[in-house]
Parts: sequence; C-alpha cells; structure tokens
Amino acid sequence: MTNSVEKIDFTWFRGHLLDDILPKWLMAVTDQGLFLSHFDRKWQPLHRNFGTLVSQGRLLYNFSQGYALTGDTRYLDAVESGSQFLLNHFRDQQYGGWYWSCGLDGTVQDRRKDSYGHAFVIFGLAHAYKTTGNKVLQEAMVHTWEIFAQRFRDPYGGFLWRMSETFEPADPIKSQNPVMHLFEALLSAGTVGDVPQMLDEARGVGDFVLGTLVRKADRRLPEVYNWEWNELPPDDGAQRPIGPVTAGGRLDIGHAFEWAYLTSFAAENGLPATYLNYANTFMLYGLTLGFDWEAGGIYSPTTPAGQIMNQRKGWWEQTETIRALTNFVLRHHRTDLIEPLEKTIAFVKTSFIDPEYGGWYLRVEPGVAPETLEKGNEWKLDYHVVGMCMEAIRLSEQVKV
Repeated sequence: MTNSVEKIDFTWFRGHLLDDILPKWLMAVTDQGLFLSHFDRKWQPLHRNFGTLVSQGRLLYNFSQGYALTGDTRYLDAVESGSQFLLNHFRDQQYGGWYWSCGLDGTVQDRRKDSYGHAFVIFGLAHAYKTTGNKVLQEAMVHTWEIFAQRFRDPYGGFLWRMSETFEPADPIKSQNPVMHLFEALLSAGTVGDVPQMLDEARGVGDFVLGTLVRKADRRLPEVYNWEWNELPPDDGAQRPIGPVTAGGRLDIGHAFEWAYLTSFAAENGLPATYLNYANTFMLYGLTLGFDWEAGGIYSPTTPAGQIMNQRKGWWEQTETIRALTNFVLRHHRTDLIEPLEKTIAFVKTSFIDPEYGGWYLRVEPGVAPETLEKGNEWKLDYHVVGMCMEAIRLSEQVKV
C-alpha cells in the first residue's frame, strides 16, 4: 500500500456534510427554538418533545458550521432561535447555572446541574457567538465558565460531575469525560468565542488531566474514578449509568483518539508543545488496543488492562478516530497513519452510512441490526460527524490536497 495522501478523497467530507448530514438536522428545529433530536431510521420524528443542554449545545455547533460553509440563513435562524431558547428556558435564575432538560413549552423537566451539560453550554454559545456576533451570548458563555469554576470544582483539582439543583454533590462517581468536554469547550471559547484568556483556563484543565489522571506507568487515561479520582476497578458500579453507557473501570478508546486530537489542537493554539507528546501517546495506545487492522475502525472500550471488552464499534468512536488521524496525517505529516485513516474511512462508508435514508447508524455489533436503531436522540446529534468533516475541510484546504 502506498503512503500517498492523495489516495484519500478529502473532497468527500464537504459533500457528505452539506448534502447528507446538516440538512437532515434542520428537521430538529422548532418554532419555539428548542431542538428536538429524536428520529427513527427514516428520519421520522419520534415526538419525545424534550431537549437537553447537550442536544441544544451540540446542534448550535452543527448549525453554526452549516452557516459558515453555506451562508444559508436557515442555519443562522436556527442558531439565533436555539440560543435564545437556551437563555430563556434552560438558565436557572435562582441558583445559577443551567437545568439539564426542558420540554417544548419551556417547562423544566430535569433540574439537576451536570458538568457535562454545562461544558456544552460553553461550547454551543462560543460557536453561536461566532455565528451571530451577539455579545449577550459571549457574556453568557463567560458567565457559565465562572459558575463552572465556582460550583463544580472539587478539592482535588478536578470537577464534580452531577449535582443537585442547588449545587449539592449528587454522585460519588467521577469521569474524565465531562472534563474532556470542558477542555474542548474552553478551547472553543478562547478561539471562536474570542476570549483569549479562556485558553489559559483550558490549560489548567488540560494540565490536571495530563498530570493527574493519565497513568504514570503506561500513560493511558482511565475513564471512571471514585470521589478522590482513584481509578475504578472493572466491576465497581458496572450497572451505574453514565450517559448512554455504564460505569465500571475501563479505557475508552474513542476518547483516546478524541484526546489525541484535542491536545494536538491545543498545542496548535498556543498551549504547551509538550501536549503533542501526550497526543502521540493517546494515538499510539488507541491504535494498539482498539484498531481493527483487517476491517478498519476501532473497538471500544477495553478493560483497564487493555483487553477489548466486546466486538462493538460505535459511530462516534469512528469519527473521532478519523478526525485525529486526519490531523496527524495532514498537520504532523505522519504518513505512517495514512493506512489506518484510509481503512477507517472505507469502513465507515460501507458499514455506517445508511445507503437508503442517509445519516449514520448508531453502532455495528454482532447480533444487532443497525437498521433497527435510531438516527437521532439526545446523545446522538452527529456533532462528532460534523467535527470530523470540519477538520478534514480545514486542514485539506490549508495543505491543498
């Protein structure tokens, strides 16, 4: 196999994004401004009539990218109405911060305070501000970080995950996942959100993860922890829900690739060059533990020791793998990574993209028919697909491939 990057069709990413992904998500936009993200395989609405901080924030990002690429005012209108609904209904005027979920009529459905959700408020508002120029959104973005730093920070240098409406700790389990998305959000706040000092805040978060959570022995990043940020064993809390998955000690290979990208992007934007050393480490163990060299794509998760736990390949894990590999190939000239990039793109095209109705299947797993799974829900917003495509577009235009 040749090491020529010219074998990879980077023009595919733009067409896939603009023709197959973003227009479908416009169906989530409502007159009220809440984004309703639940769709079946045929993109028929499931009428669950609620949204979360994650679904609202991630779709603000999606629609912001749509407007940036096309100038289509439907995307701009979605950003404006969606950000206004967020400000009007999700924000807690009494105790501060943001509620987890709201109904279509604006009624709060879940009043808890969740650091994962707050990270996506920062992220979504940063991109909404970039799109609209509305200073109110930038101010809300900065204020959200102030609340985050005051109310979610723990005594160990990290952040709590789930809290009550009044910011009382509600869960002893901790995860690197919301911290990772906070890091991502602060990078966005410092760049597209036009508040450069947020990059210093991002460094503080990144230094905590890289210096405290990454294992010293093998430089791998565990997924879940106890209250004191000690890694959980495999069977501790195995039935405890964490978003769309469950707790119990493990390594998330998708997050290894996500961190590989984020630390590379952070170094590109002025954070320490030593972050690139960690980016390479994340990439190496992601490929070593999870990559399917025969069919392409990655399996995730693994046990804490690095054994694959099942034959499941999730949709978002593939997008993060492609985004990180694209970054390393085009920005860092890693021609040795062209082969896994090429194989993963090919695997995605044949196994994940629905040839009949468009969009991505949720997962590929033995015994599970992907056609029976939803195309959209409060977690699957295709923001990972959008991020993958935007990175390919950004870098391929810079290097003229």
